[in-house]
Amino acid sequence: MRRALLVFLGLVLFTWLGFELFPGHTYLKGPTQLYLPMLERLENPGYLSRDLVATHPSVTYTVYDEITLFLRQGAGVNFRAALLSQQLLFRLAGLFGVFLIARACGLGEFWSFLVAAIASLGAVLPGPAATVIGPEPVPRAFAMGLTLLAIGCLAREKSLLAGLTGGIALLYDPRVAGPFWLMVVAAFIFDRRLRRLLRPCLPVLLVFVLLLANLAQLQPGSAEAQGLAARISDRVAMIQKFRTPYVWVSVWSPGEIWHYLAILVLGVWATARIWSRLNRQMRWIFIALPLLGILSIPVSYLLLEHLRWAAIPQIQPAKMLVLTVAFPASACALAGLTAIFKGRRFEAAAWFVVVFALPMQVRILDLLRFGNAVECERLGLALVLSACLVWAATALARTPWGAFIVLVPVAAMLLMPHVVHADKPLLGVDEREPALGELAAWAEQNTWAGSLFAFPDAARDPDPGIFRAESKRAIWVDWESGGQIDNYSSLAEEWWRRWQQTMRPSFTARELQDMLKLPIDYYVLKRSHALGTHSGGQFEGVPAVFSNDNFVVYDANDLRKASGELRLAPAGR
Repeated sequence: MRRALLVFLGLVLFTWLGFELFPGHTYLKGPTQLYLPMLERLENPGYLSRDLVATHPSVTYTVYDEITLFLRQGAGVNFRAALLSQQLLFRLAGLFGVFLIARACGLGEFWSFLVAAIASLGAVLPGPAATVIGPEPVPRAFAMGLTLLAIGCLAREKSLLAGLTGGIALLYDPRVAGPFWLMVVAAFIFDRRLRRLLRPCLPVLLVFVLLLANLAQLQPGSAEAQGLAARISDRVAMIQKFRTPYVWVSVWSPGEIWHYLAILVLGVWATARIWSRLNRQMRWIFIALPLLGILSIPVSYLLLEHLRWAAIPQIQPAKMLVLTVAFPASACALAGLTAIFKGRRFEAAAWFVVVFALPMQVRILDLLRFGNAVECERLGLALVLSACLVWAATALARTPWGAFIVLVPVAAMLLMPHVVHADKPLLGVDEREPALGELAAWAEQNTWAGSLFAFPDAARDPDPGIFRAESKRAIWVDWESGGQIDNYSSLAEEWWRRWQQTMRPSFTARELQDMLKLPIDYYVLKRSHALGTHSGGQFEGVPAVFSNDNFVVYDANDLRKASGELRLAPAGR
């Protein structure tokens, strides 16, 4: 009992370390800029009635909105607390699932805990723009943690628990839990020796599928219906390739596919090294799931790029490559520990180099050649961490000080952010300048709920999306809202038209004057782009309705009534 409690507390500790240090977490930095306005409008339909995102919700096939709204109203917490609490819980569930997988391989509690601690580093997938451990509190990240727990329960022959956990994952995001259930059904059909173990899972699957279908029928804002015969036009395909290129396999760098093939080969090799440790269902897991991930590439290419099925951008099958990274990485960690137990330290170090390189966005084939300075730094850190882990694990058999091996993943969490995010640090909304919060608070308190704002000089900056979520005010267009075109093909033309109207490469006052015919109520500009008029050789500033150190806001009616041509204020004014 004491050891179980220590393991649980250790997993909680690494969940928190991963949340705060690496891979970290973000809020209103990515997809939550889309989900939060949807939740706000579901809670209060009077808000955001003119916003493209809020009026086109993509939460039909998920309980993400129902559970978050329940926590919001039942527990009396704000959306941030409701979402982040779920994120922490499901990250812990994922680590516990990895722990159970390692235990099913015959490892002791300490070594299984070490494998879970290393797994908490996650991995980023270039190409499909996916992550093993999602930084944002969104349905895909929640379902991933639950799916890993379901796999761990199945590995330990807890089939009913696996079915229940996998069913909840299905409710959160069917695209993530689907491969697990596909493997379960295939194993039940083709492997007679597993039928008795898997039989309790199938009725549970049926119940959750029916529950998901019923919840989708009751959803107040249903997603756009995409018939099986619906096709994407060339125009929509062009817009998607501009805004969401990760959906189109042909747009990826050619090296990406070789990268994932190399990971698959290493995963199969590592699985072969630990084959005798794997029970029957584990062999299915370590072979079938990575293969499903790699097969998603040709499936996506065929269905989207050749047949142009409109439903494929919604499903995004190529994101199943997460499985091609997650399970080979775990297999490499298990192979590394097995090599240590057998005294093969150099082999163990090689396996752990792969394990530590993946979270640093190092492409596997780059390990065979020297790239730029950043790549060398990442490879060097992976080598150091691998050597330290192998040395400490070897010392564990001779001295109790070897138990400090768990400090290696802690050191990785401390060091990796400096080499992974050196050029583009991940910032949450709380870490940004307070000026944006002041702007959102002013808008919420001083403008009517149906007001429409535009940020014509923001380009791809996340400020407009954060403002929308924090102020509950509609945005004419922003970069993040373009992600909705994958769920609504009919939205692509409208988003593209608005983007071309207001988000031009270089901002000028003349372009803003051309925008005044649009049904926009307020224009938000950077402080350096303050406006005025020029007449009679004199510059006269246009009165702003709000300004602070970073932003200046103009009422559209004041701009329309301004005498003379709009100009940018001279520097220093």
